[in-house]
Amino acid sequence: MADLVYTRVSTDEQSTQRQTHLLAEAGLTTDTPGVRIFSDPATSSKIPALDRDGFRRLAGYVRPGDTLTVSELYRLCRDLADILAVRGWCQQHQVKLRVLSGALSGITDLAATDATTTMLVNVLVSVGQFQRDLQNELTREGLAAAWAKGSTSGRRPRHTQLGVTDQIRQAYRTGTSIAALAREHGVSRGAIRTALADLLPNQPDQPTPATNAVKARRVELPGKVARHLADHTGLGEAERHALQRGRMVRRGQGYSLHVTALPEVHQALLAAASTLDTGGASSAARKAYRIYADRLKESST
Repeated sequence: MADLVYTRVSTDEQSTQRQTHLLAEAGLTTDTPGVRIFSDPATSSKIPALDRDGFRRLAGYVRPGDTLTVSELYRLCRDLADILAVRGWCQQHQVKLRVLSGALSGITDLAATDATTTMLVNVLVSVGQFQRDLQNELTREGLAAAWAKGSTSGRRPRHTQLGVTDQIRQAYRTGTSIAALAREHGVSRGAIRTALADLLPNQPDQPTPATNAVKARRVELPGKVARHLADHTGLGEAERHALQRGRMVRRGQGYSLHVTALPEVHQALLAAASTLDTGGASSAARKAYRIYADRLKESST
């Protein structure tokens, strides 16, 4: 019988130091006879455990009677569905499952099929997932409130960063004011004027502002759409800035977000929200998406 140890970190910047410390305290090191260590470096927890390369290598080595050990449960899996899948795999291959730290560390074998172990696993993992979901919800609400007050999340950009000066100059050429650019980039008006020094009035190569420049449009996003987009990881910089500059307006127990942006930015936001208009989404989500699409269409007429 072997002790199969599994470790994982989400990014290259993270370290396995805490995991190896807990494992070493339990006598599970590479020098210990009968111990085999398998790792998934820089692997997101969103990938199910059974689909990860390191775990597949472990699965190819496992034998009945072995023990699968992790330092902390979330290194192996995060949600209830994933832990149930791993438990099922362990039961199928007659492998014990052990966690060294955390709420489930007191259970000798998490893969045991008795009713008490099954109940404890379901309850404790569900509570942990609830806590994470609640924390994420509070974070999103806090961000929405901060955006409504004009704050921006993350480190404020500076016009001296790579490529930002060119964006400022191009925006100014299409009619965006200095004040608006200062607010957008979180810098003083003087800093914007420095970036536009040769384009300002009374300068020799001052261009004539475009008379046919496309104007930004203000469109009201339903709260469900705004929340969906706030969690979207595939938005571009222009779309993220547009959401951050949006003004939140309370609507009964919900809210809407007034977003002022160029038509192409709104179209990109609409495309990012298109998953709300699918069969898997709730009827309320589909309705919110169609309201946004209709309002965007009306703003273009």
